Amino acid sequence: MKRGEDGELRVLRAELLEAHRELSRMRMQNEQLMSSNRDLSSLLTRTAQRSGDLVKIIVAFRRLLEASDAGSALRSIEEILINVVGTEDFAILMVTDMPLMRVVGGMGPARTLSVKNPPAFDQLFDGDVHAIPLHIADRVVGAIVIEAMLPHRDPLNAADDQVLSLLSRFAATAVLAADHRQSWTRVELPEVA
Repeated sequence: MKRGEDGELRVLRAELLEAHRELSRMRMQNEQLMSSNRDLSSLLTRTAQRSGDLVKIIVAFRRLLEASDAGSALRSIEEILINVVGTEDFAILMVTDMPLMRVVGGMGPARTLSVKNPPAFDQLFDGDVHAIPLHIADRVVGAIVIEAMLPHRDPLNAADDQVLSLLSRFAATAVLAADHRQSWTRVELPEVA
């Protein structure tokens, strides 16, 4: 009987060893699944954040393009800079009497400093200041000067650069159009041949 018990014991040990191996494989698979789950969760969170950012950008730019007057358009630019870009230390400048620029919007120390000491147009884009030119067609008519980001905000990234590029190309035109919008009674269209 001892011999049968030894055989049975060997079989049980072999089954136990196989069960331990299977348990180890299952633990590894579980770790891989947990890791994949964390990666997917992180990706989903980043995607949701990006989606929310895109919605904010669309809403802000729509408000800018549909502004009823220049003041509303400037407030829309400020909202984009605060809520989308993440700064409360900026100035919006327009060219008035060359070479000086006039502050037309902004907030924080950048605005205050620009009001006290209006920057010269030629020096604005050469210094350490983060200045975004504002264009109408191919002419620079103003600038957005960003002095600092919000404390919890990371430095400017590629998405911010895209938003600032859009502002550079369309913000001044939107302000000008909004300023003239109320006086427009009809639009003259060219004849189509």
